[in-house]
Amino acid sequence: MNIDQSNINELLNKYINFTNKICDEKKYPNNIKHVLYIIIPAFVIKYGLKYENMILDCFDKINIYIREKDNDLCTAYFSRIMKKNPEGVKPKYYTIKAVVLNQYKEASLVDMLDNIIHEFNHAVNSMINEIKFDDKTVSMRTGLSYMTYDVNDLNHLKEKSKDITLEEIINTKQTEDIMNIIRSFSKYEVHNEEFNNTFYALKHSIEGDYTSNAYYLQSFICKELMKNKTFVPTVENLRFNGNVDDISGWFDNITGNEGSYNKLTHLLEEILADEAKLAKAKFFKNYKINKIREKMRQVMDIIKDYENNCIFK
Repeated sequence: MNIDQSNINELLNKYINFTNKICDEKKYPNNIKHVLYIIIPAFVIKYGLKYENMILDCFDKINIYIREKDNDLCTAYFSRIMKKNPEGVKPKYYTIKAVVLNQYKEASLVDMLDNIIHEFNHAVNSMINEIKFDDKTVSMRTGLSYMTYDVNDLNHLKEKSKDITLEEIINTKQTEDIMNIIRSFSKYEVHNEEFNNTFYALKHSIEGDYTSNAYYLQSFICKELMKNKTFVPTVENLRFNGNVDDISGWFDNITGNEGSYNKLTHLLEEILADEAKLAKAKFFKNYKINKIREKMRQVMDIIKDYENNCIFK
């Protein structure tokens, strides 16, 4: 969706009443309400008016919870609990969703925007084809990734798919896209002074295009893939529409190597785990660093194969 001086004020004002309504109902603090004023129109711009109702439904139905205690390991997360309806009631399975903010009291405006956008972007990209099941298992989709449960015990997580890190990389890129949409609002003459104060603060907090600190190493490794004009639009579209099972075959067909997508996602998971171990290690740090470097090289080789065989880059 394109914005310019002719429609910016109409768009920003359009969702004020909706935001006031959900914030009053959910008893959100004022600073949450103020960031939602600009986050919600930015999501509509990112995904288009075609999906406006779905985006509003997402912000309406998913609550933001603020934890009493800060957590240094995780600033925010998208939480879901799998539930089963009584026999004969449709849908057979459903989820209870929330965005949880662990670091709120000390969060800057930029950090609060980043956290809320990042977690709601997971949510928006998980709304279509969220759940799939058979007689033995039921799987819940978060963007690219699945968490699979036993149908007889929805508290028993049987398996996590190995593409969670790639999901986070793509979600981080889209968070940056939405943050930069919000930054672009300051270019226009906006009539609402409250909005202008927020845009002024952002303009002086972020120099140039916004870059998130989330998953920094993994995003760096995949930076060329995230610039690719075939990979990003295709994966974003399949992910948004819940057709993620098609991605591995499509990716392998371009690289010419069967299993290359699975190898890529597994290596990214391993690098993330190795990075966490390195941070805690007291001994053999050079050995662990070399392991990470070797896996980084393998990831970059797969990306190079994709790039070399990709017609539109």
